[in-house]
Formats: sequence, structure tokens, C-alpha cells
Amino acid sequence: MQEVISKEIFNELVRTGRIGMDPEEAETLRFEMNRQMDVIRQLEAIPLEEVVKPVVHGNPYPKEIRCELREDIVKPFDDASVIIAAAPLSRDGYIVSPDVAHQRIG
Repeated sequence: MQEVISKEIFNELVRTGRIGMDPEEAETLRFEMNRQMDVIRQLEAIPLEEVVKPVVHGNPYPKEIRCELREDIVKPFDDASVIIAAAPLSRDGYIVSPDVAHQRIG
């Protein structure tokens, strides 16, 4: 199995996602992610005829079983500072999200 997700990339994903786990859990998860990437690579190697189109739309959700959309009702919160205080990082009254690294994995 080729390691597509290195320890460095995995650690960056964990840091960006602010995921807490012990070293053993982290190594198990990284191993499983690399196994899944290996399966994807194997699937990519299967030759397909030109007429076979990729499925990019997901599973159909027929109208017969689809729920109606609910009305979107705005309900202001009295004290937004309570929500902002619960965020892992905030600045000047806004929630700050971690920067997402723009790099190709693999």
C-alpha cells in the first residue's frame, strides 16, 4: 500500500479540523485513510469503455418520497456574544475559522 497521506499532511488535517486524538488513534485513522485511498486508486485503474459516463449527481431522490421544504424563518438571538464565546477562536466579535491549505493531497 502506497502512503498517500503522510504524517505531515495528516497532522495538518488534524490541526485544521481541531480534532483531538491520542497518537495511537491518529495512526490508526491515518492507516485507514491510506487504505481507502489505495482502494480508490484500484478503482481508477479499472478500464472503462468511452460510453460509460461517470456518476456525478449522487443518488436519485424521487419526488414521491421527498419531504417538502420548510419555511425559512429568521429568529434573531438576543446575545450573539454567547455563541461567539463558545467558538474555538474569535476576533473583534467574529468567529475565526482556520485557514484551509490549498494543496493537492496525493
